[in-house]
Amino acid sequence: MRLSFLALLAALPAAAQGDRVSDLLASMHNFTPGGRGSMRAADNRPCLFCHISHGGYSVTGQLWNHRTSTAGYLPYQSATLAATPGNPAATQSKLCLSCHDGTVGLGQTVAAGVIPVSGSRSRGSILGQDLGRHHPLAIRPVDDGQLYPGLALTPAASRDPAVRLPADRVECVSCHDPHSENLDAARGKFLVRSNQSGALCLACHEPSRPAPNALASWAGSAHQSAPHTRGEFYGSVAANACLSCHAVHNAADPVHLLRGREEETCAVCHGGGGVTPALASVMSQLSLSYSHPVTVQSGLHTAGENAFPLHSNRHAECSDCHNPHAARTTGPAWGAFSISPALAGSTGVDGLSGQSPAQPASQEYQICFKCHANSAGKPQAGFGYTRYGRTPWRDTDAASSDPFNTRLEFNSFVSRHPVSFPRRRANAQVPSLRPFTLLLSGAPGRGLGPGSQILCGDCHNNDQARNAGGGQASGVHGSAWPHILERRNELEPPPGIRGGATPGIPYQPGPLGTAALCQKCHEVEGSILQDHSFKQHRRHVLQANAACATCHDPHGINGGNLANHSALINFDTAMAGPSSSGQFRYERLGEFQGRCYLSCHGKDHDPLAY
Repeated sequence: MRLSFLALLAALPAAAQGDRVSDLLASMHNFTPGGRGSMRAADNRPCLFCHISHGGYSVTGQLWNHRTSTAGYLPYQSATLAATPGNPAATQSKLCLSCHDGTVGLGQTVAAGVIPVSGSRSRGSILGQDLGRHHPLAIRPVDDGQLYPGLALTPAASRDPAVRLPADRVECVSCHDPHSENLDAARGKFLVRSNQSGALCLACHEPSRPAPNALASWAGSAHQSAPHTRGEFYGSVAANACLSCHAVHNAADPVHLLRGREEETCAVCHGGGGVTPALASVMSQLSLSYSHPVTVQSGLHTAGENAFPLHSNRHAECSDCHNPHAARTTGPAWGAFSISPALAGSTGVDGLSGQSPAQPASQEYQICFKCHANSAGKPQAGFGYTRYGRTPWRDTDAASSDPFNTRLEFNSFVSRHPVSFPRRRANAQVPSLRPFTLLLSGAPGRGLGPGSQILCGDCHNNDQARNAGGGQASGVHGSAWPHILERRNELEPPPGIRGGATPGIPYQPGPLGTAALCQKCHEVEGSILQDHSFKQHRRHVLQANAACATCHDPHGINGGNLANHSALINFDTAMAGPSSSGQFRYERLGEFQGRCYLSCHGKDHDPLAY
């Protein structure tokens, strides 16, 4: 018996027999010959494909006519997911999946048999049976500190009445109204409301709860407020909000449901194009010879990697250093010392033990210490480690159980650059120290007075970084100079211990010369080469072509002692070795006084006093 369209209308609640029917007729779910979608059936009953007043079966209160899927599903999985997705086939979502998993034909009905349907469906409308690339379905929310608290109540409720949770679960109908396609006029997609500025997402995901909530600093962040336009969805990055980076369905990367694989998501905007006005290209820096290996490593940052002590899975991805929900573009000219705006909200480890989480990090070095301090994944090589250019093997390294641990270097009680702790010595004891750092332009930067600290990024940075006075993106993404240094800092080419004087690299003066990085904070020509501290600086640099790093360890002394390793003296053992009597050390005799037992540049010091 063929039921009339009026009989089908009678099966709908009275309050729904107005706009919902007209909305359905105007939507892609109208499969009648007069429908506007690509799928058409030779049948004028638009409700029949899903509902029937008699002869179907009841599913969660629906008079259902479409044959439901018997498919099994692979649920969404994530290390950050506190709840456990259920089986959609046992919940209301199976009504939507009976068409959208692609296993049951559109015209397969219970009461009316097979209704022939012509046309083709968009691949994007087919979710498939593997739901790992889709927002989780049939899931009972768990209060993990990142969701709207009402989701975990009974009955569960989102912050927006339009977003419903049938049987206290997130289901397809939580976000989609199958009868009304254009409640979101910009996107359509049968959304229950407009998702401009992430309003639909924020009905459940709560930015006002404190860290370690991933969204804790969303308000006012770069992505939440960016005026840049992308020409899709709602126009600007700020208006697209969550959808700028995430895909609710058919995500390219299942980790965090990202729109692109790994850094491809970031590259859309941060690759020098993709948005108007264009942003400085970070991706081009990652292709430089000296760069963090973001593009050659796989595996996004996940919450599990913040377990302490850190495991050996050391890698470099954008989200290992940047929190996309919290990163900012504004702040003081140099950024507050505590942390630069672009690194806001990122996780780190403490500077004392290297074992305790900093969530979020309050100092830039804490972020770097995730990989460059206690991590077991660090390179443990001695001589010959050249991943970022030659890495000197120092006098104290052989006695250290962890020679590449920068936390130990910056924590040195002997001598260190003031990165994780403030300066200890007064300016009078460091006569070469400038009152301010020197920007690439020559203008003064941040002050270097007593009690000041410097950032990892003061030395490791792009060679044309904006925060140093250049015109490119700031950060330790990549540089033209070895070790991802902001400026040139030449090392001597080995070997140079006994076989006669080595040519070295002749000193070139000025802020672009061979010691340009040291020039940033120290008066090289005006003080160091005038022998204001060490009385043989000029001879060593200008006559023997010695580099700063031949004698000085740039981070700090890992091991050593005050008698032999003050003033960052820690010899490069590729350039210096034991003296003729087999001794190898520097002895401090007083302020700016000492003597050396070593052989270097073909010259025997056994000892030589200065």
